Amino acid sequence: PNFVEYDLFTFLIVSPIFFGINVLFDSLFFIFIVIYKCIPLNCESNKIRMEKQIISTLLRWYKTNKRVLPWRVLNKNKLPDPYYVFVSEYMLQQTTVPTVKKRFKEFIKTWSTLKHLAKTSEPKILKFWSGLGYYSRARNLLKAAKIIDTKFSCKIPNKYEDLITLPGIGDYTAKAIIGIAFNQSVMPLDANIERIFARLYAFNKPLTKIKNQLHERSQCFRSKNNTSNLIQSFMDYGSLICTPRNPNCAICKIQKYCLGYEKKIQNTIPVKFKKQKLKPKKYTRAYVLMNEKKEILVRTRSSTGMLAAMLEVPNDNWVVKKSLMEKDKLVRSIAEQPQSIGSLVYSFSHFDLKAEVFYLKVNKKNFPNQKWLNISKYSNSQLPTIMKKIVEVTV
Repeated sequence: PNFVEYDLFTFLIVSPIFFGINVLFDSLFFIFIVIYKCIPLNCESNKIRMEKQIISTLLRWYKTNKRVLPWRVLNKNKLPDPYYVFVSEYMLQQTTVPTVKKRFKEFIKTWSTLKHLAKTSEPKILKFWSGLGYYSRARNLLKAAKIIDTKFSCKIPNKYEDLITLPGIGDYTAKAIIGIAFNQSVMPLDANIERIFARLYAFNKPLTKIKNQLHERSQCFRSKNNTSNLIQSFMDYGSLICTPRNPNCAICKIQKYCLGYEKKIQNTIPVKFKKQKLKPKKYTRAYVLMNEKKEILVRTRSSTGMLAAMLEVPNDNWVVKKSLMEKDKLVRSIAEQPQSIGSLVYSFSHFDLKAEVFYLKVNKKNFPNQKWLNISKYSNSQLPTIMKKIVEVTV
């Protein structure tokens, strides 16, 4: 530019091109600021910033609102005990937190370390598991403990590749263990976490239809230094705030990031499948045979199938039609037949079992080589819940 002097002022002569470029850049910068301020926090272009904000918000919330759970006791490294996390994850499969809290404490009193657990027997752990259901979890937990004892020097593996090979451990459980117990950068997806993500991003489909999207989004919530607390904060937030029904949006700390809330569809997410047909029914007859010493005859079930290798009272095979029932071989051999005294319906996860209960007093000497259980001890025995309920009909 050239300077031109007049009597009173000195003027800067600016090239029109230079002036035009400056005006253009100023205008573009102003437009950018306006657009940036108008973009909602949950817009795709703001995704990374939004997710970082959610992480920091949930970590702050967790510090003062976390649930007090017995498997969260911290070691010197300020992380939960890996053995406690390992056991709790097995117990929490298909079982609610309130139920597991009490039983977990009893479990640790019985088997305080993995070494103690690895030395126990299947009948003992099945007896403890009575009432929790899904007994395959107990068998898998014991098998996994024995493998860890021999193959991993009795230390819970801290690698996903090792954990995923253990009985009863899938993708979620393996990630939960390495994330919570070892603070490794992962984000496991349980029901609570999936529900939060589905609402945040307004995924208006059943969870089974959006598994890939949920996994993709979860990668944006991985933490480098606070994985253990972050995973547990999501779990607690889903349990206390972003609940399955009637989420507490009014007090939600991350409401402003939630597309589901913005679209007013948070109460319908996750979308449920249409009601399925009623569970199928199966039928059986069960026989409580009591001797003169107030003992009932029991035996061990088959090592495969439902309630494998657990104690039972004699009963017919479980069938889908009453007309297909065949009387138990042992009962057929008794001269005096048991009398029907009642019935019950017991609900398993995938079918209901209707059992007619029969009772007969017998002489112990007529049943050599049989197992007997004192009737006063049946409630604390290795009998699974269905068998205990059958016995209850007779007492």
